[in-house]
Amino acid sequence: MPLTSLNKLILAASAASFVFAAPVSATEWFVCTDPAETVELGILRGTAGGFGGFAASMAIGDDRWVTDPAYGEGTIFTIGQGFSDESGTRADFFDDIVNERVAELRVVHATELGETVFAETLRVIGRGV
Repeated sequence: MPLTSLNKLILAASAASFVFAAPVSATEWFVCTDPAETVELGILRGTAGGFGGFAASMAIGDDRWVTDPAYGEGTIFTIGQGFSDESGTRADFFDDIVNERVAELRVVHATELGETVFAETLRVIGRGV
C-alpha cells in the first residue's frame, strides 16, 4: 500500500511525539532540615524501594556541599553508603575521593493510622549534630 500524504503526516506526527515527549522521572528529593532552617540535607533517590540515593546536597549556614555542580555550588562530596528499610534510612557521606567521612544521616520513621512521623539525626563531622 503506497504512502499517501495523510499517512505520511500521521507517521511524521507519531515520530515527533517520541522526539518531543517529556522525560519520565522515577526520583524524588528527600529533604531534612532543622527547625531554624540553618542546616539542610537533600538526597535525590529512586522511588523503586531501598535507599537508591544517587545525588545529594547539604548546607550548614553559608557552607555548601553537592555531589555534582548540577545541584548548585559547593564543595564536592559523595554518597559513600546508604541503606533503607521499613524502619528508616542510614547514609554516610564522604569527601570527593571517599577518603574522609563528612556526614552521617540517621532517619527513623513510624506509620500509624495513615500518618508517618520522621526523626532525623545529621552528624557533620567536626561541626556537630
